[in-house]
Amino acid sequence: MKLNGIKHIFWDLDHTLWDFDSNSRDVLKDLFVSFELKDKLNSNADVFIAAYKRINEQCWALYRTGQMEKEELRSVRFSLTFQELGFEDKSLANQLGMAYIEECPKRTKLMPGAIEVLNYLEKKYHQHIITNGFKEVQGTKQKCSGLADYFNVVVCSEEVGKKKPHPSVFEYALEKSGAKPKESVMIGDNLEVDAIGAQNIGITGIWYNPEGEKCSHRVKEIRNLLDLMSIL
Repeated sequence: MKLNGIKHIFWDLDHTLWDFDSNSRDVLKDLFVSFELKDKLNSNADVFIAAYKRINEQCWALYRTGQMEKEELRSVRFSLTFQELGFEDKSLANQLGMAYIEECPKRTKLMPGAIEVLNYLEKKYHQHIITNGFKEVQGTKQKCSGLADYFNVVVCSEEVGKKKPHPSVFEYALEKSGAKPKESVMIGDNLEVDAIGAQNIGITGIWYNPEGEKCSHRVKEIRNLLDLMSIL
C-alpha cells in the first residue's frame, strides 16, 4: 500500500545506504597487513576483524547513550581489541585508529539497490540524511560513494548535542529541512534508533530489516531497499 501525503524522506546512512560492514572489513583487512598485525597478534585477519566488530558495537552502544566520548571511542576500540587478543600497545592502537578513520570513509560499497531507489525517489521527494556518525567524515563518505547529490539536508547528531533516537535530533532535522512530521518518513536499519525514534515524534518510520529479524512493534518493514518502490 502506498503512503500518501509524503514530501520528505529522511535516511540513515551507515548500514542503510552505505555498506558499513563491507567497507569497514575491507579497510581492516588492509590495515592488518600494512601494520603487520599477524605477527604482533599471533592471529589472522578474520579473528582480528571479528573481535574488533564485537567491541566496536559495544563502544557505539555506549557512545549513543553518552557513556563514551567520540575521541575515546576512536582509540579504545582498537586497544580493547588488542587486549582481547593478548597484546597491548596503546600507541599502535592510536595509530591504527587514526588510519582507520582516514581510510574508511573513502570506501564506496553501498547496500544493494541504494542508487536505484534513490534515483526513483528523487523524482518525487526531498531526500535528507540523519546520522549518528562522526560529522567530519560524512561528506567524504557521500562524495566518494556517489551519494552526495541526492540529499538536500544532512544532519549529524553531533550538531544537536544528542543522538538518535532522542526526539531533538529528529526535530532539528524537520526544522532544518522545512518538513512536517506527517509529511515525512524515516528509513533506517536500527529499529529503535531510526524507525521507532522517528515514530515517537509523528514521523512514519520504515525499518530496513535485510536479515529478517523478528519484531513485536507495529512498524512498517522492508527487507530490500527496492521494496520502497511499492510503498512510496
